[in-house]
Amino acid sequence: MRPLAASLAILATACFAAHAHAAEYSKAFTVSGRPTVHVNTNDGSVRVRTADTNQVQFRVEYKGLTLDKNLHIDATQQGDQVQLTLHIQWEPISLGFRKLRIEVLMPKDGDLAVDTSDGSIDVADLKGNVDLRSGDGSLTAISVKGLMKLKTSDGSITGESIDGSLDAASGDGSIHLDGRFDELKVKAGDGSVTATVQSGSKIDSGWSIVSGDGSVEVTLPKDLKADIDASSGDGHVTSDISLVVQGNFSKSKVRGKLNGGGAPLSIHTGDGSIRLREG
Repeated sequence: MRPLAASLAILATACFAAHAHAAEYSKAFTVSGRPTVHVNTNDGSVRVRTADTNQVQFRVEYKGLTLDKNLHIDATQQGDQVQLTLHIQWEPISLGFRKLRIEVLMPKDGDLAVDTSDGSIDVADLKGNVDLRSGDGSLTAISVKGLMKLKTSDGSITGESIDGSLDAASGDGSIHLDGRFDELKVKAGDGSVTATVQSGSKIDSGWSIVSGDGSVEVTLPKDLKADIDASSGDGHVTSDISLVVQGNFSKSKVRGKLNGGGAPLSIHTGDGSIRLREG
């Protein structure tokens, strides 16, 4: 082997070994009541799970970063309020692989707010007020009950076994939802929307489902009462449910009462088809 090739091989092996090693930071706090947990980071994915515990535990796994040099972590507690703040300081010229992953374990009953500038957020099995925000990353909420806000500038949103009030918005990404809803506000700037509404849902003050550019499919339960207004700027509206149609209708617009009518349910897409289905 030539000297240059041998040197490059040794360098590559050293870099791979460095990349394979992951450092870890962990901290745990004991809470006496219902916790409020905040996670704020300018980079990195966040995964939140729950258990029958009276502790909030943080675990941060990182590669290619040095704690207290280009990675700063601050974990604090004030009563039942617990906060984790992470900040990566990016150098003008940076070589090598970098990774940051945050894991949270908290009680099943508690409030949660997560904000990451760049990364996905995944939450499961939580009852409380939930606010998830990502500048660039997907959002996933499974078996969450309460008042929820899910917002990402660029990424998909998935909500399954949801129970409560939901405000979901993606600037660029599809949205898939399934649950029992008291309030529902959905907006996809560029992406399709699929929403399955389970029995027991109630429209009290009006729901809105909007896509700027994408198809919309909404499945509604037999016991839901609503005044439906569905329209597409450049697409068809089809319905498999029985509606008492109001006013004029066309291939791109349908208005009607479901089960005698109720609060308004507005469904709109700028460019795409809309399909209403019976669950």
